[in-house]
Amino acid sequence: MRPWDLDTSSAQIRRAMEDLQRAWQEVSESWNDGVSQKFCEQHLEPLIPVVKQTLDSISRMQQLTSKMQRECES
Repeated sequence: MRPWDLDTSSAQIRRAMEDLQRAWQEVSESWNDGVSQKFCEQHLEPLIPVVKQTLDSISRMQQLTSKMQRECES
């Protein structure tokens, strides 16, 4: 992996979020009370837009670094 290869890191973040969502789905089948709802609202739900924004930013940065590399090689 090149130091500026952000695709791998992006994939790892995406996979981790998917794993977290699957784990929460499984846990929430047996842990379904006020505490679990509060945990979800305070900790899990706020992660979704942050992770999406992070992945979008990584994608834009990858595009920029790829363009920079192409221009430097020309």
